[in-house]
Amino acid sequence: MVTSSLQGIFKKMFSRWEDSPNDQQFYVKILFAVISAILCALGGIPFAGIRGLMFGVFVYILTLYIIVYLLEIDPEVLGGRTKLITNSLPSYLLLWVLLWTLFFAFLIPPPILESISP
Repeated sequence: MVTSSLQGIFKKMFSRWEDSPNDQQFYVKILFAVISAILCALGGIPFAGIRGLMFGVFVYILTLYIIVYLLEIDPEVLGGRTKLITNSLPSYLLLWVLLWTLFFAFLIPPPILESISP
């Protein structure tokens, strides 16, 4: 029940690129890069290190699940499982880290910044 409703939501969101599975998987990864950056930034100081990195990697793995099982894109259409994993990986990582850094910088209260600077 939950899977079919999620599948319907994702298929509706990304139906514009239904003819191009490569574009579909790119936009799924970009959407989740933005979502994970927001969540990591909202996590605050505890997510400023390895926890945030692990969360970002977990979300990337989640995007692979969404692409294969919810959007029902066959990895062979994309060039195999290796291409599924490596396609758009640099875009995901760079966007995620950039947005995480920006959001985090704007969420830090000024007194914390003053105590950090020498």
